[in-house]
Amino acid sequence: MEDNESRKSKNKILINMNQNEDNLLLKDLKVIDAGSFIAGPVSTTILSDFGAKVIKIEPPKTGDSLRHLMERTKRVNPYSKENYSWHLTSRNKQSLALDLNSQEGQEILKDLVKESDVFVTNMPKRIRDKLKINAMDLLPLNDRLIYGSLTGYGEEGPDSHRTAFDTMAWWARSGLMDIVRPSDNSLPANPPIGMGDQPTGVALYASIMTALYRREKTGKGGEVHTSLMANGAWSNGSMIQAGLFGANFPDRKEPFPLHPFGGRFETKDGRFLLLAIIDAAKEWPKFLKVMNLEYLNKDERFSSFKNLNSNFRELYKELEKEFLKFTLDEISNKLRPSEVTFGVLSKSTDHAKDKQFLENEILVKFDETSFASETLTVNSPVFLKGESKRLPKRGPAIGEHSKEILFNLGKSAEEIEELKQKGIIDF
Repeated sequence: MEDNESRKSKNKILINMNQNEDNLLLKDLKVIDAGSFIAGPVSTTILSDFGAKVIKIEPPKTGDSLRHLMERTKRVNPYSKENYSWHLTSRNKQSLALDLNSQEGQEILKDLVKESDVFVTNMPKRIRDKLKINAMDLLPLNDRLIYGSLTGYGEEGPDSHRTAFDTMAWWARSGLMDIVRPSDNSLPANPPIGMGDQPTGVALYASIMTALYRREKTGKGGEVHTSLMANGAWSNGSMIQAGLFGANFPDRKEPFPLHPFGGRFETKDGRFLLLAIIDAAKEWPKFLKVMNLEYLNKDERFSSFKNLNSNFRELYKELEKEFLKFTLDEISNKLRPSEVTFGVLSKSTDHAKDKQFLENEILVKFDETSFASETLTVNSPVFLKGESKRLPKRGPAIGEHSKEILFNLGKSAEEIEELKQKGIIDF
């Protein structure tokens, strides 16, 4: 049941979401999204949030493979009547169902490129070669074009041609999959959908915006790129840097916390709370006071920080017993005013009621035409003071905007119908 506070928070989340698209920062930007699945298209989703007109090119009839992900993985992933991955990554975009294998499709693409500011693809190199959509193919058509590419393993090297999902390139190749294992004997974890795709898409967005800034200074476009592997390495940067400096890594033989100040504690209702007390001299006394545990100071095992470190296992067990006396909400309410550093382990079903997510516009409403009921979506993590974002609209149907886009390119109704009959476009 939704409480009044959550309802009030939801009503606040449209403050910086704008239905008047004439006021949006990137309203004059025209973008071609020739990507698929998640990572590449995420970058254009963020551009669209700030007002860019994004034309998504996808194959006729079948569309982007992301459209089919939920159905294909429903045995292991959440299932919904709405295609959640599609609407998150494809919101605000126009769909042009176009066969790029055909000569007519190539000509339409070239016409679009000539009047666009940004072209984005995360297709593998061999596909780009086949479809003639490499930077060398498109940049000569428009000297102001920003060409953005995203790969699994980078544009160069022995693995540059290989296909990859974030599971392999971002999560595994970077070492993140290994470093999060509680012990060396633990099996590697399976990451959720898009765990590495989403942040990598943000990096491509940043690269595109940097190139647009350069264009403002030089008048010229150019090529930008990033990879899942590079972003995984950046996410695991501290550990990789440790390896580069020849650091000694401790053995991970058992999943036991190194000290009680950085533990994960189960609560009475089966949830988990995390402590991360770095400045123990300042925060530990506050923690003991707010939890009514000051009696532990009288225990010889815990009477000094030296003793605490020597007997951290025993202390951890004492704290485990205390945390099990309270629910997650009860513990959170105790700790929140104390200045003790802690966090809650959220579930994916918690966020719609989380006031912190709502009031900071991390979750925002879809526009009223998108869905029958009031539905939230995850906002892109880029915020500019004084600049609003577009009110999110649902992801498009396959070829939903094909007619409109081709009309704007000067095609007649007869020409558009002929292209459809040939299977070059779809709507």
